Amino acid sequence: MPAALKSRAGLGETIRQFSTPKTVRKTAFITARAEDNSPTPERMAKEDYEWQGKKRIKLNTVSALHMAGDINGDAVTAAKWWICDYVFANHGYLDILSDVLPSDYVKGDVHTFVISRGNAAERIGMIRDRLGFCAHVRLEMMLAKELSFSAMAEALVPDKSAHGRRIVSGQCALILEQLCGAYAGVRKEISDRIERNKALLLGPSA
Repeated sequence: MPAALKSRAGLGETIRQFSTPKTVRKTAFITARAEDNSPTPERMAKEDYEWQGKKRIKLNTVSALHMAGDINGDAVTAAKWWICDYVFANHGYLDILSDVLPSDYVKGDVHTFVISRGNAAERIGMIRDRLGFCAHVRLEMMLAKELSFSAMAEALVPDKSAHGRRIVSGQCALILEQLCGAYAGVRKEISDRIERNKALLLGPSA
C-alpha cells in the first residue's frame, strides 16, 4: 500500500493564484446616439399630425383654439377637468398634484380611491347627458385621442377639404364653451344632492 502523500509542494502557488486579484480590463460603454430625433415614419403617418408650412407637427387642438381666440380660459380649464375625469374614470390614474400637500393631509385607501374614481365616472356621464352623445364623441376625439381637426373631419364630415376642418373646429370650440357651463351645473347638482341626503340622514332640526 503506497504511503499517503504528505508533500504540500505546489499548494502555496495555488493559494497565491486564488488570492491575488486579477486585473480586469474595463470596456468603455458608449451610449448610442440617434442622429435624427424627429418622429418615426410610423408616428408621422398617424392622424394626429398636421402640416404647418413645411413642418408636420402634432397639434394641441385646445391650445390652437385658445390662441385663435375661439375659446376663453374658462373653456381651457373645463377641458382639463374633463380629460382628468375621463382618464381617471377609464384608466384609474390621475396626475394633477402641482402644489405641496398640507401638513394635515390624510392619505386615502383603496375604498376612497374607488369612490373617487366612481365620482369621476359619474361626472363624465352627467356631462354626456347634458351636452349629448355627439358632443361626448368629439370630446373623446379631441381630448382623449388627441386627434387633429383634419383627422376628426375625415371621420365626422363628408367634406374632406379645408372646409370640413373649419366645420369641426367650430363644433369643438362651441362644445368647449358649453363644457364650462355644464361642469358648473353638474357640480351644483351633485352638491344639492349631497345636502338633501345629509338632511334626510340627520332628520329635521330641532
